[in-house]
Amino acid sequence: MSLTDSKERTGNFRPQDAPHYDDVLQCMRCGFCLPTCPTYVLTGRERSSPRGRVALARAVAEEKLEFSRAVRDEAFFCLDCRACTSACPSGVRAGEVMEVCRDQAQSFYPLGRTGRALRGFILEKMLPSPGLMEASMLPTRLYQRLGIQWLVRHLKVLNLGPDWMAKAEGMIPELDKPLRPQLPPVVPAKGEKRGRVGFFLGCVMTLMYPNVSRQTVRVLAQQGFDVVTPRDTKCCGAPHLSEGDRATARRLAKFNLDLFMAEEIDYIVTDCAGCGAALKEYEELLAESADHRSLQIFRSKIRDVSEFLSEVGIREEGLAPVNATATYHEPCHLCHAQGISRQPRELIKQIPGVELREMNESNWCCGSAATWGLKYSEESQKVLDRKLENVRATQADYLVTANPGCHLQLAWGVREADMPQKVLHLMELMGRALPPDPE
Repeated sequence: MSLTDSKERTGNFRPQDAPHYDDVLQCMRCGFCLPTCPTYVLTGRERSSPRGRVALARAVAEEKLEFSRAVRDEAFFCLDCRACTSACPSGVRAGEVMEVCRDQAQSFYPLGRTGRALRGFILEKMLPSPGLMEASMLPTRLYQRLGIQWLVRHLKVLNLGPDWMAKAEGMIPELDKPLRPQLPPVVPAKGEKRGRVGFFLGCVMTLMYPNVSRQTVRVLAQQGFDVVTPRDTKCCGAPHLSEGDRATARRLAKFNLDLFMAEEIDYIVTDCAGCGAALKEYEELLAESADHRSLQIFRSKIRDVSEFLSEVGIREEGLAPVNATATYHEPCHLCHAQGISRQPRELIKQIPGVELREMNESNWCCGSAATWGLKYSEESQKVLDRKLENVRATQADYLVTANPGCHLQLAWGVREADMPQKVLHLMELMGRALPPDPE
């Protein structure tokens, strides 16, 4: 069998967006992935392990198995935390194979009319539209401002419904106005100019954590970089890849690619681990539909903010002591999907007055994984409990992370467990060391 034939063998998969056969052939079934996989540790089921899921995909590709409900269920039960990829000596990307299988599941097991309409509206209409996303959050801000949230939580009304409903409401942070309309198109560098960067402002960041991205821009400017934030930036496509809508993800990727390639910038920086992982995968996602040279240039410019600051070096003059202890939770899509682990720690240690206290299993998933934490709320709680025990043992003042999904899950978990740690994004912690902006 030639290499071309191997890659194009789809078997019982639909030809469009089938897993590459070579990707499922690489697994040697060595088992190195097993102790790293939260779902395997929870269930002990072989099919819920990375090698088990890859074996299912291979069986479908080799026409030994139909794309059954079991294959579909395992595709969505996978957290796509990529820990197995970090552990695999052969570089098998089981999480990405499962992402593709989620797309396949939409063809084999389509939703009913109502489900399709709702899914289509969210993924194809709302998420790609920054304006719609911002408008959708207004009722939630009113819900908080008018005291309705306090009443709902005080009366525990949502405890009468399914577990995911109370958790989803409980995870909502105190909302402020979206950051996107507030950020100037260009924030000039302070002090000696070191370059010009584009800032990829993520959907969740602008809506739920505007102060995080505000601090990111402050830090970048203070470090000597002009910060360009294109207002037309659309969702990176990560939610679509997670939910099996690769077609919309491609449209968004092409739009963002063209938007940022038109800017005169040295780098493209993001403060969202999920966005960074998706942006770095545009080259593969758009391999058959975009200019190869443009994709290479775009990929070469993408940096997580911690990766970028570690690479260019911190300018320490003007930083004030923070005087606190911090422990660091590694977002899966930063440490496993992007291989960024050392750099956030280096930055934390460079903040004057901050003592970094390492936790056990810092790169163990927190149990968020996009919508996984709501779909599988009981299993998510068990994964989170393991993380919180390790956080508690550090007795640190702050629990630092670098992804909004982790931030939501951890902040909710810390509050529910009545723990004292305050959850901060790395840029919020670093922002505390900056001199105040002039009035």
